[in-house]
Amino acid sequence: MTEKIDKSAIKNILVTRTDKLGDVILTLPLISEIRRIFPDAKISFLVQSFLSDLLLGYEDIDELIFIDKYPTCGERYDLIKAKAFDMVINVFPDYELAALFFTADIRHRVGTGYRWYSFLYNHKVKEHRKFCEKHEAQYNLNLLKSVTDEVKDEFNYKFKYTPFEKEALSVKLRQHNLDISSGYIIIHPGSRSSARDIPLNTLTEFVELFIPEYYNLGIVLTGVKEESGTVGILINSIQKEKRVRIVNLCGILSLKELLILIDNSKLFLSNSTGPIHIAGALGKKIIGFYPNEAPVNDTRWGPLSPDAKILNPKTPGGSMSEITSREIFDNAIFLLKK
Repeated sequence: MTEKIDKSAIKNILVTRTDKLGDVILTLPLISEIRRIFPDAKISFLVQSFLSDLLLGYEDIDELIFIDKYPTCGERYDLIKAKAFDMVINVFPDYELAALFFTADIRHRVGTGYRWYSFLYNHKVKEHRKFCEKHEAQYNLNLLKSVTDEVKDEFNYKFKYTPFEKEALSVKLRQHNLDISSGYIIIHPGSRSSARDIPLNTLTEFVELFIPEYYNLGIVLTGVKEESGTVGILINSIQKEKRVRIVNLCGILSLKELLILIDNSKLFLSNSTGPIHIAGALGKKIIGFYPNEAPVNDTRWGPLSPDAKILNPKTPGGSMSEITSREIFDNAIFLLKK
């Protein structure tokens, strides 16, 4: 049963999500729902500082607080105590943060009910996420249901960028022989070990099928700098097809630039990793490669786009090599013609 709170007394709210990019993106619908229910409250978001470029200026966030800028417990306590939050929603389970919010005497503390330290929360949600019965964004929204029955199960995003930001990226991309206004698809082949990846040779075979059908579309490869070797292997495998425009942007884009690049693409292909959730938040056409086993399946971690097609291995727990290049090709053609 929901323990209701006095909405009028909630003026200062903290939301925490201190793990990876995709996890943070899937927390943003929770923040938008908090804004709808508590329109006059100040909303702060505790995250890692590498996300500042993407989240700075996000419509429903009044303040970003970067946990890695306050390395000691004393510094974090002083910061949180001085902010005088009325309520905190600790989305990513973390004992140190739970203890911090308890000792800082935040009146309403929301968190999971299934950790040994859950007694530190006074609003608990008892859901085992590991069973993957719901989407991660839904689990996040359910935390808010512990304090109010006004929550709507909606996944709203408010990413924006300016014409100036798009033009600045256009200038940068021209140095890499890519016109942002030209047609291109994006392949994001790596996941920094956060997922089970589809084999590179499958993606190579897909490109070989794709080029004759859509030779006018460029192929853009993205990833972090550490994945440049992976991307290089893929490029070398398909470089023999001289007609196709292959652009390697691995390691040269900020997160905001990646968002703009994805938003102007025709199709985004990726394993289960952070950028696929950027594409999902933008409602892009997506082909995602996911294992069909908990806790890493698409039921919990799929992109939130109505135009997403998820491909899985044929057998439970099967190898990602069971996904064929023909499957990818057929779904790419379907989405591009949609």
